Amino acid sequence: MGSVFNPRKRYFLNDAFYKPGGPVFLILSGEGAATGISPSRNFTLNIYAERLGALFLLLEHRFYGQSQPTGDLSTASLRYLSSRQALADIVNFRTEIARKLRLTENKWVAYGGSYGGSLAVWSRIKHPNLFAAAVGSSAPIQAKLNFYEYNEVIGRILSAHNSECPKAMKEAFAILVQMLKRPKYYSKLEKDFMLCEPIKINSPKDTTFLMVNMICIVHSFIREQINKIIKGEQDELNIDNLCDNMNDASLSSPYDRFTKIVHLFLKSKHKDCLSANYNDELEQFSNSSLDYLHIKYERQWFYQCCTEFGFFETTDSKNQPFSGTPLRYFLQLCSDVFGPEFSSDLVAQGVKTTNKYYGGFNVNGSKIIFSNGSNDPWHHLGITKDISKDLPAVFIKGEGHCADVSEQDDTDSAELIEAREKIFQILQKWLKQ
Repeated sequence: MGSVFNPRKRYFLNDAFYKPGGPVFLILSGEGAATGISPSRNFTLNIYAERLGALFLLLEHRFYGQSQPTGDLSTASLRYLSSRQALADIVNFRTEIARKLRLTENKWVAYGGSYGGSLAVWSRIKHPNLFAAAVGSSAPIQAKLNFYEYNEVIGRILSAHNSECPKAMKEAFAILVQMLKRPKYYSKLEKDFMLCEPIKINSPKDTTFLMVNMICIVHSFIREQINKIIKGEQDELNIDNLCDNMNDASLSSPYDRFTKIVHLFLKSKHKDCLSANYNDELEQFSNSSLDYLHIKYERQWFYQCCTEFGFFETTDSKNQPFSGTPLRYFLQLCSDVFGPEFSSDLVAQGVKTTNKYYGGFNVNGSKIIFSNGSNDPWHHLGITKDISKDLPAVFIKGEGHCADVSEQDDTDSAELIEAREKIFQILQKWLKQ
């Protein structure tokens, strides 16, 4: 096992389970640094590899992690960041490494989770001669400008836990939105929510940014439900605490209950205050310098959202507990971060072009497995029902993002265990053909 690096693309190799002639799993890392292949024997893909005698390769995506082709993240450099460029990298790497390691006769499987899963699916669709099969775990394959469904799923998770919880949340957010329209309430809001600085009058960007932060705080309490892979979240940030506080009858108003949620969050994150300054958001996305020791990925992923995918988690629907963050806020942010040429029309056109190029929900291809969890908001943009025998969907009730590829443990549900075995059996059958 080891890692290899060149300035363009970093990859990791694990041959611990490889038997000559066995399949090659090319894992695509997506929108984040590739940190190596887990050595744990409980890692789902290691279990598959051992049973199949497979070789593992993990490829890092350009502009994420250490794979930096230009040395900076300027908007001019990011012109070379796109899923199509990534696909070209995948094809190039797959061809070169197969020749170098004498793996040209082996069957190759593209594998990934989240955006990496999208790339795995598209690699098989566009290059069936190079990949015998693909698995996309929680892979969004339909780009969507206004992804309001994300927060609708959050509402359903809260409702399943306690039917009163999202109702109280909805009321709290409605009160907040109304108060933010009236400057006479600003000093109260500053005090109640421990804001870092006074709210500026007539600044819809600042007030919307505050609402974005409020929604992110709620998301942090249900990480466990929506994303099994994220571990180590503080104990007090959980759905029980969230809903117990939102339903606390000793506090008369849902607004007061929500202030408690925010205080709990700030305390658990060791923060003194909450930002309501749009420039903080702008600064985070506008930093184009590279610190190789602490490479972040927010700017790069936001660029891909503004040019290819959309995926903006708005509150533009009635069936969710949140309000106050319309699509126009995110479109304005694209323009403020990357320049006026990144207009609403350009962003909308980028999303259309992506769906036209890859096919979106109209999948043309074969031997692709689509796995999704019902608690994962991203399942709305993935395939959750079988398209055909050769394009099966594995939909896992009660599970979150990329649950099927997470580390296996004793608390896994029967549905999850069954789903992992189903994926393995289908793959095994295809690899024998």
